[in-house]
Amino acid sequence: MEGREVERIQVVERFRNGESVEAICSSLRRSRSWFYKWLNRADGVSDPWYADQSRRPHENERYDEVTRELLIDTRQRLEKEGCFVSAQMISWELESEEFEVPSIATIKRILKAAGLTGRNGGTPKGTRYPAPAGTDPGSVHQADFVGPRHVNRVRFYSLNAVDVSTARAADEPLVSRATEHVVPGLWSIWRRLGIPRILQLDNELVFFGNRRYPRAIGQVPRLCFQMGVEVMFIPIREPWRNSIVEKFNDHWNRKLYRRITVHSFEHLRSEALHFEQRHNSTWRYSKLNGQTPNHALAASTVKLRFPESATPPPMPYARPTRGRLSFIRLIRSDQRLEIFGQYFAMPPEATYEYVRATIDLEAQRIDFVLHGQLIQTQPYIVR
Repeated sequence: MEGREVERIQVVERFRNGESVEAICSSLRRSRSWFYKWLNRADGVSDPWYADQSRRPHENERYDEVTRELLIDTRQRLEKEGCFVSAQMISWELESEEFEVPSIATIKRILKAAGLTGRNGGTPKGTRYPAPAGTDPGSVHQADFVGPRHVNRVRFYSLNAVDVSTARAADEPLVSRATEHVVPGLWSIWRRLGIPRILQLDNELVFFGNRRYPRAIGQVPRLCFQMGVEVMFIPIREPWRNSIVEKFNDHWNRKLYRRITVHSFEHLRSEALHFEQRHNSTWRYSKLNGQTPNHALAASTVKLRFPESATPPPMPYARPTRGRLSFIRLIRSDQRLEIFGQYFAMPPEATYEYVRATIDLEAQRIDFVLHGQLIQTQPYIVR
């Protein structure tokens, strides 16, 4: 028996012999919480009560069978769809369904216990991805929603955006993801972050328009076209392609959302703006050689573009006659490229490769590019 176990037995015996808690703790230089911890253990049913116990989380007590089945079902569904099945991917998938997601470590433990920790087909190793080059400030912005969130009965979303080159970020609280809120929210972000050449987004419908009428492009991309911004959608179910804004979302969750107490939506906006300014002026990134985002921008000679007015042009916007709308898609064994319910046949050489499809509104055509080479083109009329 080790010395610390003997000590625990002796303090309980001293207490039961009538010695006071204060005298016992003072003589051993121990806290009262430490003493009561072992007294409660001695009065329990565990044996030996004085031995150290594992500090590993009791996942079976914390998460019920329904949660475990949902994690396993989500993992199996993603695998059938040919997607990555990592714990992080499963977490993202469940967050999109507004489910209270366990930690990444817990997801890994549950999947390991179920024998589901092996690799799946996913994206073939070595597949080239046509990521836009975000080498200069303002060249590429990544944007994403967080939410819904609730703070003191205030329900909101946050539209977050990050400049890929400098890591400068902006967060804009919105009462909903409706177009009438997203358009001024995006405009407000551009007023602080600048107008990008490419805006990279996930496949939220509000960023595109209407799935029922996919060629009737929505108001958000129409605003982008007016401002000379190319809209680019990442592959479906691959949120890691927006990894820079996803990382900022994590900072936002941990360092703003979980720490603030607000009393109104305006108070929330004030706290969000303060967080944004603190991030851009004080946080240092290794990819910037230890610089802050603001320092990285100051060191550049690139001049950013900003909106000239305080508010965006009034909606609705007319049918666009110029602009570029791009989609990056992984072509699977069915050799089809999908754009919000529209399907385009791809040649065999595109199988298990990423193809970039770009709608040129002025030329009224859609081009399909593989490894920088045009492999197919066809007319495309926006209604």
